[in-house]
Amino acid sequence: MQAGRAPLSLYLDLIEKLPTRDELAEREQIMHVFDFINRLLAGEPRREEFQKYARSILRPSFEQVGWEPKKGEPIKIAFLRGSLITALGDLKDEEIVADCRERFQKYLSDPRSLAPDLRPPVFAVAGRYADEATWNKLHELGIKTTSIEEKQNYYDALAAAIDPKLAARTLKISLGDELPTSRAIYLVAKVARQSEHPAVAWQFAKANMKQLLAKTDSLAANSYAPGLFTFFSDAARISELERYAKSDLPPTAEKSVAKAIDEVGFRAELKPRLATEIATWISDGAKKP
Repeated sequence: MQAGRAPLSLYLDLIEKLPTRDELAEREQIMHVFDFINRLLAGEPRREEFQKYARSILRPSFEQVGWEPKKGEPIKIAFLRGSLITALGDLKDEEIVADCRERFQKYLSDPRSLAPDLRPPVFAVAGRYADEATWNKLHELGIKTTSIEEKQNYYDALAAAIDPKLAARTLKISLGDELPTSRAIYLVAKVARQSEHPAVAWQFAKANMKQLLAKTDSLAANSYAPGLFTFFSDAARISELERYAKSDLPPTAEKSVAKAIDEVGFRAELKPRLATEIATWISDGAKKP
């Protein structure tokens, strides 16, 4: 479908024919595709319809595995549970979002109330739909913890905030010393992807590029700015990157610029095609008896 050699319906038909709902490899692949489509359609009128459809596919899987582990369940189910919580949260499953918020609040009072393997997805969903108070609490926890794993979970949750004002606050963290330089430098890209505000992330990076590049090595510096463009799906961004590369990037960044241009072009072509095919799929499904 990405190559234009088959319709999206071929893939969606196949998904609906799969015999199981808790096969980790299958569900992970589906969630990966749904995540890509969901983010690509940000701002599109058809996005809510797609999200509703995607929830209808993934929700039965979550109902099968549930919040609580069953005695003797294989470890792959624990991985699947966490992935489904994150995926359904991103797809605006209201029940999952409400449950994650409730579990996060309980965690604040009693950390033992939330199993370690559920903390990353619960924090991620709580962070995605965070208000200022929730963002502040996640930030406070991230500053205080001495655990590298916990710190990563908290700051990943901050990067997921879809409120543009909170996304801007997360971006500013990359300039400070709260995180190791190797993690701080890539916080900008995480915000660009997870918050769905790549323009906010790019404007921040462009304004603070000297400070950001001071945190990385010369090799990574060649790909840093071009990499932030790969979250765009607007063909007009290609000429913007070309202008920026000509004025601000060294010749050694040429390959990274070319890769980014190719990615933006691919996404710009795919986005309207996906929106059209999804609309057709949903319309045809509604007409079925």
